[in-house]
Amino acid sequence: MAKRFPILRTKRLVLREVTAKDAPWYFKHFNTWEIVDGQEWPGPEDLKAARRELKLFFTDNFRNGTGIRWGITLKGSDELIGSAGFYKWDKKTSQVETGYDLDPKYTGQGMMTEAMSAMIQYAFGVMKVNRIEALVSPRNKGSLGLVRRLGFRKEGTLREHDFYKGRFVDDFLFALLKSDWRHGRR
Repeated sequence: MAKRFPILRTKRLVLREVTAKDAPWYFKHFNTWEIVDGQEWPGPEDLKAARRELKLFFTDNFRNGTGIRWGITLKGSDELIGSAGFYKWDKKTSQVETGYDLDPKYTGQGMMTEAMSAMIQYAFGVMKVNRIEALVSPRNKGSLGLVRRLGFRKEGTLREHDFYKGRFVDDFLFALLKSDWRHGRR
């Protein structure tokens, strides 16, 4: 992976580095009810916690070579509308896990499909991964539609995989292989 943070551009979007100056956005964004409920993960309690999480999930992830997470902006604006990226990059087995989120006012417009398509191309081309995994809540209809549109295949159910709102919840496991992506993009 590149030493400098890669900027990705699509028809409508710019995927850029998220820095410490974006902590107020992170706090607000990851406390948006739709994002918390869709990911089944609570947001940071305060700005200090937001700074710690941003460092862990964005900055350190890239610096340590364990993945990369982009902030998503509309072309011509530096204002973040979401984020997406890769975690748990295992170079030996050539796999990563993906995660993504989008401000609810931008859902249903193909923005995340556009961002994820660019990221997937980057993962298979530059990062040289062979497999991308996505864990999706069975309740998250938007995310289920997204991974299916992108060609991910459901491989199974991780029963009681997470704990949310005082109970254990399932996750669906989806995966996209490099060969699936090439075949589906012809």
